[in-house]
Amino acid sequence: MVPTDLSTQGNNPLMLIEKSGFKKVNENYLSSIVKTDIQLVKNLLFTSQFGVRVNFNNSKTFLNAFDNKDRNTGIVKSFPINSLTEIRDNSSEYTWNNLLTYQLTTGPNHIKALAGYSQIHNYQNYLTAYRERFYNNDITSIGQGADDATKNNSGYDVQYGLRSFFGRINYDWKGKYLLEVNGRYDGSSRFTGDKQYGFFPSASAGWLLSKEEFWKPIGNWLNEFKLRASWGKTGNQSVDLYSYYSALIAAGYDFGGKSVQGYRLDSYANQQLGWESTTQYDLGLDAAFLNNRLTFTLDYYNKVTDDILLNLDIPAVLGLKPSPQNAGTVLNRGWEFSANYQQRPSAPGAFAYQLNANFSINHNEVTDLKGTGPYIAGSDIDPRYIIAKGLPINTLWGYKTDGIFQSPEEIKAYGATYATNTKPGDVKYVDLNGDGIINANDMAAIGNSFPRYTFGINGSFNFKNFDLDLLFQGAAKVDTRLSGALAEMGNQEGFTHEIFTDNYWTPTHTDARFPRVVKYDLRNVATSDRLVVNGSYLRLKNIQLGYTIPLNAIGKTAINKLRVYLSATNLWTISKLNEWNLDPEAESGRAVYYPQTGLYTLGVNLTL
Repeated sequence: MVPTDLSTQGNNPLMLIEKSGFKKVNENYLSSIVKTDIQLVKNLLFTSQFGVRVNFNNSKTFLNAFDNKDRNTGIVKSFPINSLTEIRDNSSEYTWNNLLTYQLTTGPNHIKALAGYSQIHNYQNYLTAYRERFYNNDITSIGQGADDATKNNSGYDVQYGLRSFFGRINYDWKGKYLLEVNGRYDGSSRFTGDKQYGFFPSASAGWLLSKEEFWKPIGNWLNEFKLRASWGKTGNQSVDLYSYYSALIAAGYDFGGKSVQGYRLDSYANQQLGWESTTQYDLGLDAAFLNNRLTFTLDYYNKVTDDILLNLDIPAVLGLKPSPQNAGTVLNRGWEFSANYQQRPSAPGAFAYQLNANFSINHNEVTDLKGTGPYIAGSDIDPRYIIAKGLPINTLWGYKTDGIFQSPEEIKAYGATYATNTKPGDVKYVDLNGDGIINANDMAAIGNSFPRYTFGINGSFNFKNFDLDLLFQGAAKVDTRLSGALAEMGNQEGFTHEIFTDNYWTPTHTDARFPRVVKYDLRNVATSDRLVVNGSYLRLKNIQLGYTIPLNAIGKTAINKLRVYLSATNLWTISKLNEWNLDPEAESGRAVYYPQTGLYTLGVNLTL
C-alpha cells in the first residue's frame, strides 16, 4: 500500500515508514573472564582476575529519494536526494584485579583483611562516512555515492584508564562489636598532575546491644537491637576525556589567496581539574520484635558532594569553549525507613504471608557555586532548569500564571503582557517584580525534577498450593514539565494530544481549561507552571498468582515440582500524568522514550 493522504506540510507517518528508506544496526559483544585462586600460606589467599570486554558495532542508514502525491489535494512531498550514512563504533576494555585476603580467629576476636590492586584500560574507535545522490535507491554501497564536496567523513580514537589501590579491615568481638575501615587510592587518566589521584577513606561501626547481658530482661519482646554509624568519602571522575588538555582542532584559513589547512584551540584547558568527592555519614538502627517476625530499620544520612564538575561560563573575549571546573557543592540529607513482617504458617498449607514496606525522605539543595551562577539551561519549548544556590539541583524554572485573560478591559487593567496584541483567551503571566513587563526577570521556581518522597510495598501470600506476590512503588512531591506537541496544542500544525479537543478558550467557551489556540505563535505555551504537572504516582508494578500442582495428582513421574503462574507488570497506576498518557517514571521532556509496557505472562515452572 502506498500512503497518499498528506498533511498540509506534506507529511504522513506511514509514508515515512514505508518509503523513506532503512536503518540496519549490528551489535556484536564479547566478554571473557579468567580467574585464579592461590593459597599462599594458611589464612592468606591470593586472587587474580583478568577480564576482557569487546564491542564491534556498525550501522547503515539509507534515505531514499522519492515523491509522494496526495490524490485528494494534489500536495506533493518530494525527497529528491538519497543519502547513505555508515558508522563503525568499536571499543575494548581490559580489567585486571588482584586481591590478598587474610582471615584470623583467636578466641572471641575475628579479623578479616583485604588488600588489592585494580587497573582498567579502555580504548574506543569511531568512524562515520556520508555520501549522497546514488544512481537509484537500490545501490547502497558507500563508494557509489557522489564523489564531490557533499561527501563527508569523521572519526576519533580515545583511550582512558583507571588505577586503584585499596584495602579493608573488618573486626568483630563475639559478634557484638563490629568495626570496618576502608581506604581507596584512585588515579584517573581524566585528570593530570597532582590532581590525578585521590584518597577516599571510609569507616563503619556497629554495636549489637541485644547480645549484652543487660538486654536479657527485654529480649523476649525486643529480640534484636543494633546501633550503626558510618562515615565515608567517594570520588567521581565523570568528566569528558582530555578536558585538562590543550587540544587543537583542524581549521582552514586563507593565506595569500589560497586555502591553507591550519589548527586552532577550541576549548579552554583546565589543568586544575580534579576528583568530585562525596562525603556522607549515616546513623542507623536495626530492631527485631515478636520472635523476629517484625523487623525494622531506620537510617538518617547527610551527604555533601563537593567540587562538583560543572561547565561554568568564561569571558567571551577568550574565544574558547569553557571546560569543566570543580565549582559546586550539593547537600542531600534525609531519612530512610523499612519494615518487614512475616507471619509463618501454623501448619503445613496454612495461610502465611510476608509484608515489606519502605519509605524515604530526601532534601536536596545547592549550597555553594563558588560565587557564580545561577546557571539556566533549556528553552521555552523544552524544559528549563536552574542550578542556583538555595534551590534543589535542576529545579524547573519559568513563569507563574494567574489564569486566562477574559476581556480587553482585564488586559488593559493588568498592563503587563508577555506579547504584543494580547487578546482575551491568552495566558496571564504574573509580573513578579512589578515593572510592568513580562520577561526573564519574572521567572521563578515552578517545580521539582526529583522526588522528595519515594516509597514501596511488597507482599507475599501463601495458602495451601496457592501463592500471590504484589509489588507497589511510588513517588511524591515531584513534577513533570510537558514539552513538544504535548505542550504546544498543535501550534506548529503537528500531532497533539486529544486532551485539547473542545477544551480550549473561545468566546463561547470562556471557562475552558486551556488558552486560545494561536498558529505559529508560542505566546500561550511559554515555559510556565501551566505546563508543569504533578508527577506523583502510585503503581502496581508487578503481581503474580501461582499454583503448585500436587505431585500425587499427576501420578508417578520424574517431576519434582510443577507450578503454573499468571503475572502482570505495570498493571495499574494512579497519577495525574495518566490523562497525558505519560509514564511517571520518565523524566520531563518530549516523551520520545519508548513507554513501559503492560506485560501479561502465563507460564510454567518445571523442576526435574
